Amino acid sequence: MILTPEQRAAVTCDTNILVEACPGSGKTRSIIAKILRCLDDVRETPRKIAVITYTNAAVYEIESRLRIYGTTGDLDSCEISTIHSFCLNNILHGFYWRTRDYREGFKLLPPESEEYQAITRRICGEHGIDAWAREEFPQLNRSADGEPILHPASPITREAAHQFWRELVEAKAIDFATVIYLTNRLLEHFPSLAHALSCRFRWILVDEFQDTTELQIEILKKIHDATHSNFFLVGDPHQSIFGFAGARPRLVHEFSNYANARRDFHLSENWRSNPQIVAHAELLRPRAVPMRSAGAIAADQREPQYEHRARVFEALEDIFLPALQELGIAYGDAAILAPSWFALLPIGRRLRNYGVPIIGPGARPYRGKQLFARLAEYICAYIERREPALIRNISRELHRIVLEVSRVNRLQLFGYSGRVTIFRLLAIGEALRNQSDSAEQWLVNASNEFGQLLVADQVLSKTAENLLSESAAAMCAQMRLNRDVDLSNMTVSDLGLFAATGKSMHLLTMHAAKGLEFEAVALVSLHDGQIPNFRAKTEEDIDEARRLMYVAITRAKRLLLYVTDQERSRNVPSRFLGPDGLRLVQ
Repeated sequence: MILTPEQRAAVTCDTNILVEACPGSGKTRSIIAKILRCLDDVRETPRKIAVITYTNAAVYEIESRLRIYGTTGDLDSCEISTIHSFCLNNILHGFYWRTRDYREGFKLLPPESEEYQAITRRICGEHGIDAWAREEFPQLNRSADGEPILHPASPITREAAHQFWRELVEAKAIDFATVIYLTNRLLEHFPSLAHALSCRFRWILVDEFQDTTELQIEILKKIHDATHSNFFLVGDPHQSIFGFAGARPRLVHEFSNYANARRDFHLSENWRSNPQIVAHAELLRPRAVPMRSAGAIAADQREPQYEHRARVFEALEDIFLPALQELGIAYGDAAILAPSWFALLPIGRRLRNYGVPIIGPGARPYRGKQLFARLAEYICAYIERREPALIRNISRELHRIVLEVSRVNRLQLFGYSGRVTIFRLLAIGEALRNQSDSAEQWLVNASNEFGQLLVADQVLSKTAENLLSESAAAMCAQMRLNRDVDLSNMTVSDLGLFAATGKSMHLLTMHAAKGLEFEAVALVSLHDGQIPNFRAKTEEDIDEARRLMYVAITRAKRLLLYVTDQERSRNVPSRFLGPDGLRLVQ
């Protein structure tokens, strides 16, 4: 594997180390190289390498790259998982009986489940919380003493949070925040568990370390104190944007100091964005080691552009869409980002009317985060188009569902037995389509039969069998309420169209765009009151908004457009755009 000098220096360091990686610096490549180096320490031993990420997508990416660069059996020596899966697999599944509330066992309750939705719906009603605030419950975090960590702008009250967790205990269920909380409690009261973890894992690699919360830091500290593990931490405080979930830039340096980790390693070469885009990001948040454009993209000198229009769609219609055509950029390689999804809904409708395929708010007639949504879309797409690449997407989506429901990493889904299960699902899906082409009827029947098959093939547990049918029912209910949808005439083929993400323009919030990259990006709703949000009163809140803007800018490779408008807001352009609206300021 070819590495840059910066990457090689970080990978070959054999002590605890914090690597500060700028956007587009090839941090995943560095992590893979570090795994390959660490494998020499654990081959033919009972010890393993733990790789902790913060999204299932990152788990897939690291696993797939390790299959390419590694050798047979390397994955068996690694445990690649989200932080929640790491805690479940290594602590809670084996030692839940040592907790006060879950001595007899527990079930993990994902936010998409009907039981979870019923609890949050009831709590919102009893506490006078707006219905939309139900979406905030999955973001809840707990402190070491069990108290909720609430952002000042959170609609959820302390009393509502405590009632939520009491009802989970009564249902013998836990949410993701409780996974972390209980793990920390067990490690605190039973130090031998932390010692066992340290003995099990020779190396612990943590990706996106800036997203680590205070309680997660406490778990890592307890493992570190057992002295048998080394840490390779990769993160970027400039991209710490999840303060509402408990992440803080200071925690990056707090743990690296605690672990006596070297902090003099920087990945400063951005292989994604052209020099002008990199210059804008540096103006907004200068780095100690300046970020610079590298590779072939460094020859591109297109300047970012600023447009202030009466209506946001005017700038997209007159500037952004023609520029895509001029540069030969496909819709699937372009994105429109906004501070919140509210601004994206009307844009999505206008783009659809304009004939531009989109993915994001307003694209689907139901919530794309529904558990069954994407699996159903990929299977419907394969039934219609028979594209082999869709099989891989189905495998990944099925793996994501298993991780989300059980937090168990079933790698066999990518092998022969997993492929057999997938083709059984496809056969069922096609047979049901031949019986009825109604999208609604197909969703109901397929979710029931898929659930039964996945339990029979030991992909899902019996307790999770009904989760797909509950999700399908929620999708159908959302479509009935959507005035833009003629559900009676919606077909299986229509469901498959939503899987054509490679051909559709992406509409995303700036938070959701984290970790992604596009040839062209338009940033809209760039007003004070939206970025920074009007609730941002402290310097810490305003600096987080600045980091959010930084993340949004660095998603772009060649084309970057800033847009402000007079359509829905009287607010002035964001202070981050500078007094003349043409250059960014600190």
